[in-house]
This record gives sequence, C-alpha cells and structure tokens, in this order.
Amino acid sequence: MSVLRAPLGEIERQRRPLRFGHVVVTIEDLLIVTWQISEIKLRVHLPPEIKPVIRDAHALLSAVVFRNRAIRPAVAGFPRIHSCQMNLRSYVLDVETAAPGSVFFHGLFVSRPWLARLSAWVFGIPFQYLPMTIAAEYDGDRVISCEVRASDGMIIRVHDADISIDESTLDLVTNPHTAYFLDRRDRLRTWSIWHRPQELQTMAVEQANGGKLAGFDLTTLPSALYVRSIDYEVYLPARELRP
Repeated sequence: MSVLRAPLGEIERQRRPLRFGHVVVTIEDLLIVTWQISEIKLRVHLPPEIKPVIRDAHALLSAVVFRNRAIRPAVAGFPRIHSCQMNLRSYVLDVETAAPGSVFFHGLFVSRPWLARLSAWVFGIPFQYLPMTIAAEYDGDRVISCEVRASDGMIIRVHDADISIDESTLDLVTNPHTAYFLDRRDRLRTWSIWHRPQELQTMAVEQANGGKLAGFDLTTLPSALYVRSIDYEVYLPARELRP
C-alpha cells in the first residue's frame, strides 16, 4: 500500500466565495479507477469543441464512484442529502485557455431517482438514476478492499497495493477544477469546483467491467486511487458555453 499526498496544482487557486446556488458536499469512499484509451477511440465520445489531454500517446478515462454523505446548499447548510454517485470522465483541455485541469463528463449517475430528477430540473445537469452500492473494508485508517456494484451489471473491485504513479498524472486525475458536459439539449455547459488537499491510497484493480463501462473500448489494465473522505465545493449553476 502507498499513501500519496496529491499535489495542489491549479485547484489551490480556484476557491470562490460561497453564494446562492453553490453546493457543498462531504464525500466518503472516493474511488478513482483510470484507464488509458486511444485518442481516436475517445474522440468519438467527445463534442468537437473538447480536446483530450494526451500523455504518452494516450488519453485517460476514469470511473469515479463515491458516497455523498451530506450534499447541502452552501449558504443555508441544509437540507443534507445522502446518496451514492458515479461519473465517467475523461481529462480534457480548457476550452478557452487550452490548459489541462478540466474533465468532460460522459455520464453522471446517482442512486436516488428523485435527486436525479431534481438535479436535471433545478440545475440542468443530466444525472441518470442508477442504483449502486459501495462496500469498503478497513484496517484502522487504511482501506483493505472496496467493491462497487450497480444495477446495470457493472462491478468494480479493488484491493490495497503499492503502485507507482507520476506526479503529473496524479495531479491530472485528482485535481480537475473545471467540468464540461452536454445538457439534455446537447448544449455544452461548464461548472468549476474546489476541494481540500487529498491523501490518496493506491489500489490494485481486480475487476472493473460491465454496465456503463461497456460503451468504451477499455483494453488496458486500469489503476485505482482511493480517498477516505474529503469536502468539495461545487460552483453551480453551470453556465452555457456559446460559440
């Protein structure tokens, strides 16, 4: 097992004053499973305005699964909502600056149907309802194993292991500060986030297949990172990017 401290990178300068519309969330059992994918195979899943970050002739795609322990409006602080959530994301260049530090969401999934509908209605975010469970086994402060199961047949299973990861890739995967997605009318939208410094545990992947992952040609061996708990600030509402 390796415990890494993620570099702060650009996200350190991304925090904003909290206001109406912003959301704060405490995340637990955050699992980031990442594959290399060819640029050609990824581009068919991206709108033309979005360009992937290319490292060693490959792009990166991650399934990110976590437990929302307390989603709440930033200003009021309540109500506090609990759910499991997953996103499928690739790492892309900023549309305006061409700098890394952004992701494109290929899919956003939440385990509560009413929360998916509310997110779409209030914020225009195309969350889909997907029942899922996250089960982690701990030994003190470290996680021994973690398993994710979704109702569509997806299974992700990992266990602790010593795995090396270079700092630039670690920064790219753990510190995206800007997100892009297509809304239900295929309009490109964006929001930004901020989070506190992260301590990550390296994990070996035993199984990661099926369900929402099946739409991508994922043939390389994935790597995984785990975060026990972290607080995020999400700066909504998402704004539309116009040509």
